[in-house]
Amino acid sequence: MKLFGTDGIRGNSSIFPFDDFTLAVIGKSIAESFDPQRQILIICDTRRSRKRIQKELAKGIISAGVTPVFGGIVPTPAASLLVQSGKYSAAIVISASHNPYIDNGIKIFDSKGLKLSDSIEMRIEKKIKKNLSLKAIITDNNVLIKKDSAVLKFYENFIIKKFAGYNLKGKTVVIDCANGASYKSAPYILRKIGAKVIALNANPDGKNINLNCGALHPEYASKIVKEHKAFCGFAFDGDADRLICIDENGTIRDGDYFLAAMAIWLKSKNKLKNDVLITTVMANVGLLKAMKRENIRVVSTKVGDRYVIENITKYKSSFGGEQSGHFIFSDILTTGDGILSAVMLLSALCDTNKTMSEFMNVMDKLPQVLINKKVVEKIPIEKLSKSQKMIKNYEKSLNGYGRVLVRYSGTENLLRIMIEGRDIKKISVIAKNIANTIEEEIESIKRCFAVKNFISPLSE
Repeated sequence: MKLFGTDGIRGNSSIFPFDDFTLAVIGKSIAESFDPQRQILIICDTRRSRKRIQKELAKGIISAGVTPVFGGIVPTPAASLLVQSGKYSAAIVISASHNPYIDNGIKIFDSKGLKLSDSIEMRIEKKIKKNLSLKAIITDNNVLIKKDSAVLKFYENFIIKKFAGYNLKGKTVVIDCANGASYKSAPYILRKIGAKVIALNANPDGKNINLNCGALHPEYASKIVKEHKAFCGFAFDGDADRLICIDENGTIRDGDYFLAAMAIWLKSKNKLKNDVLITTVMANVGLLKAMKRENIRVVSTKVGDRYVIENITKYKSSFGGEQSGHFIFSDILTTGDGILSAVMLLSALCDTNKTMSEFMNVMDKLPQVLINKKVVEKIPIEKLSKSQKMIKNYEKSLNGYGRVLVRYSGTENLLRIMIEGRDIKKISVIAKNIANTIEEEIESIKRCFAVKNFISPLSE
């Protein structure tokens, strides 16, 4: 079984690989993969499983002769920032990002503040499986974890300094903290830079993280922006590395609008290196056309913010991100940061003296339909012959004015289908037909496999 997905290890927090023994082995294997002379930082979001998970990871880290340091509930991007100080060999984030509270995850940052490459993850995964097979004995039950209470404050002050020279006095900003890792830092930072803050979903109880709120459900924040005639609104996800924006009219603006508007502003400030924007295959055609008008080159990557930063480095750019709300300003930080992105956007709005709707009025989006469908197994799309034929036929039917993108989630058993086209009704039907056909074909293959396994022993 493959442990690492698109963004670290993720799954139900009550079963493998989040059982106590496996967690200790994972901690040991991570510690053995980095400099043993330096400490490993551990931070987390607000999920109720966090304390048990960090304790078991710490057991394994200590068994490898390395000191773990617990930094508390802090936004994920802080790990990238802190690990670059040279004090830590790596950082572990205990978070399942936008997933429900029952899930949890383990993200790892190296000494350069970068998420691990596929090859390093594979090396650690082999080590984990080896240690599991050896049944490594980790017996220390009285783990005293070293704590660093200054981690959150260091991160907050770092972000606040990025707003120097601008003024938000008299402007109301609505924020939805998703009952997650930003519940303390986001209101504090925005108030420090002068905003009047209306903070929503900032009372975590361990189970309400991402529950009908935050970046996946910004509708309520949109309503509050309109009711209070706010300057704008922001919705973060559970670990605060993702941002969805809401303009002064209550219109929800996804990552494509942010990327287009900010790329143009950065270029005007000579801060968009090589005039290159890095985004993913999910980017809307409207974004691509807007960038072409501005003579900004767009490079598309696989979905996942670590692939965005890899290509930012490869193409010597300074900015990139995803439609889902991950944005990377690589001259400042080497990972996606929702709060930093909000502060950078506020800086741009103050600099241009524009409202968010005016600032983001730089592109026309082609209608887009997104469907997420649970599947019993992620059988490679290329092995589903009937579905493959259907996808190709639908792509032809769009006559070059749209796209069909079908992939699996890297963190969940979900089929993700994205269709773009001129006619919203047509592409909605296409998306549903593809989703249903793939689901049926997967289940048919599974049934055939089960029957074959049942009959084979009888025929021997």
